[in-house]
Amino acid sequence: MTEAPPAALLAAAALVAAAAVAVALALRKRPSGDGVAAALGSLAQGVAAVQTTVAAGQAELRALSERVLALEQRQSRVDQGIAGLGAGLAEQRAMARGLAEATAAIRDGLGRAAEELASLRTHARARQELEARTAESIRRLEAVIAGSQTKGAAGEQILESVFARLPPEWQVRNFRVGDRTVEFGLRLPNRLVLPIDSKWAATPLVERFAAAEDPAERERLRAEIEAAVLARAREVRKYLDPRVTASFGVAAVPDAVYDLCAGIHADAFQSSVVLVSYSLFVPYLLLVFQTTLRAERHVDLERLEAFLASVERHLGALQEELDGRLARSITMLQNARADMGAHLARVASGLAALGIHAGSEAASGDGAERERGI
Repeated sequence: MTEAPPAALLAAAALVAAAAVAVALALRKRPSGDGVAAALGSLAQGVAAVQTTVAAGQAELRALSERVLALEQRQSRVDQGIAGLGAGLAEQRAMARGLAEATAAIRDGLGRAAEELASLRTHARARQELEARTAESIRRLEAVIAGSQTKGAAGEQILESVFARLPPEWQVRNFRVGDRTVEFGLRLPNRLVLPIDSKWAATPLVERFAAAEDPAERERLRAEIEAAVLARAREVRKYLDPRVTASFGVAAVPDAVYDLCAGIHADAFQSSVVLVSYSLFVPYLLLVFQTTLRAERHVDLERLEAFLASVERHLGALQEELDGRLARSITMLQNARADMGAHLARVASGLAALGIHAGSEAASGDGAERERGI
């Protein structure tokens, strides 16, 4: 890139031209020597001025050259920057195309996701409606079962559907223990029977517990549920007989009731009753059967322990009877014996008095007869 010649060079060229014209005119007219000298002096002055102007122009030309060089270097850097910018723009264009393609793919994916989400929402609404209908049906069924007098029978039907999955030779139904009958029993490898009873207890309390929000009210209801279930579970003890049954029985309860009775398992076990939920019923029976099978060589010891426990309970009952009604009866008999002894003593004294009087009368009669005979 170049610039126009500086004004000093143009002026110098004009002066040189003017001087040349003046010399030519002077020579053409052939002036005198003084005129030639004057013309030469003017020409010398013009040449000096031209030299000065040329020197200034050269200085300006050097400065201009430096500026041109700087401009060329700057232009080179600008060209390099433009080239780099072009490469960057090309890369940006490639990235933009990639972004556009990715954006299009994302749009397509979002469109499909929106369609699938709409489908899922439709399925979710349908499932919610189904769950609502199912919950309502279960609630009505629970209300029917809990509000009727046959809820125990319904619990037994539920237990029957689970109990029927066991091998037939394990299953015992309507097993009689004395004058009582337990609906279910598990025949163990030692030929004893594990009594099993279904206890559908505290259902209204469970419903109130689920609806309660006050922590104190929930704790009170939990305590009532545990007390009711424990009282029902202890009824299984009447099916225990060491001669024909295991040393403990099983009380099966609904899972909702079982989850709220964590605090009474030890109390129930002290009464020789194990509390089991419907969902854990089969696994627990399998565990008991396997444990009994492995420990079959200790059956006699277990029966002895069961007999001893039974004897201990009966001795306790006898001791209570001795300390209670029998002690009072013995005291009453002793009092009656003392009263009867007193009455007998009085009767004996009367009889003795009668005997003495009769003897005296007989003696006096014999003497009179002897006197008459003499």
